[in-house]
Amino acid sequence: MSESQPSCSRGAIRGNVLVVEVLVDQIRDPETSYALRDEILSLMKAGEIHHVVIDLARVKFLGSVGLLAFLAVRRQLESGSIILCKVAEGIQSMLEICLLVSKDPGKMAPFQVEASVDEAVARVG
Repeated sequence: MSESQPSCSRGAIRGNVLVVEVLVDQIRDPETSYALRDEILSLMKAGEIHHVVIDLARVKFLGSVGLLAFLAVRRQLESGSIILCKVAEGIQSMLEICLLVSKDPGKMAPFQVEASVDEAVARVG
C-alpha cells in the first residue's frame, strides 16, 4: 500500500483485546487484503493482545483473499480468539459454508461471530 492510500482499518486496545474497525466496503483484491492484514498485525504489536475483535459493519463483500488476511492474523495469535462482528448475512453464510465459523458452540472454528463489538469484547474480556 502506498503512502497516499488511506488506511483500511483503525484500532483501539481494550485491555488485552484489540478492536479493529474495517474502513473499506470490499476486501476483494490482494492489495487491500495485504494492507488490512499488515495494519492489524502492526496494531497487535502495540500491546499484549490475546483477542482480536474485527468490526465488519462496512464490509459488503469479502473475497477469498480477504479470508486469507484474517487467517494470517489468526495464525499470529498463539492462544485467544478472533471474533468477527456486524457481519453481513451473505458473508456470514460464506464463512459457515467454508467452516470458518460454527453455529454450534461445541465445534471449533478459526473465528467466532457476535452481533456487536461490545458483545464480542464482553465475551472475551
